[in-house]
Amino acid sequence: MKVGSNRSVSLPVLKDAPPGFHLLSKPSGSTCNINCTYCFFLSKEALYPNEKSRMMNETLETYIRQLLESHKVPQVTIAWQGGEPTLMRLDFFRLAVEIANKYKKPGQEILHTFQTNGILLDDEWCEFFKEHNFLVGLSVDGPREIHDAYRQDRAAKGTFDRVMQGWELLRRHEVDFNIL
Repeated sequence: MKVGSNRSVSLPVLKDAPPGFHLLSKPSGSTCNINCTYCFFLSKEALYPNEKSRMMNETLETYIRQLLESHKVPQVTIAWQGGEPTLMRLDFFRLAVEIANKYKKPGQEILHTFQTNGILLDDEWCEFFKEHNFLVGLSVDGPREIHDAYRQDRAAKGTFDRVMQGWELLRRHEVDFNIL
């Protein structure tokens, strides 16, 4: 059975298996390091004043274990987004990969995806993405004048140049990525 672009798996799809599903996890909740003018998550911060949402390690393990257990098909995507997931720091995602490998069923293929604004990407992040075959989505709203009009930091400054630095790092490390 061929799944995805050039990934093959050996576990057959069971006749009574439910259709596959895709679940996005937001480990940092609505917390973000930029202030996009159209973002509907920013208003969520007002629901929990003085609290920064953050997935705890115990929740992370339960989440991944249950996600992997619930799939009856051979391919499972573990998808991360935010807010901004890089705010969780790299050690959180190292642990996530370790947990996924711990609970992975025989013949199960795990695909990792990660949606980011790219501002906090550095060599260490990109090496991790490459090593663990992450597909990274980089959020770009178009050319500089459009992007910077909507995707601004907390000081109301455009973020285009910092996002392009992230793009260059992904390219340099040959990370599989796309633009959203």
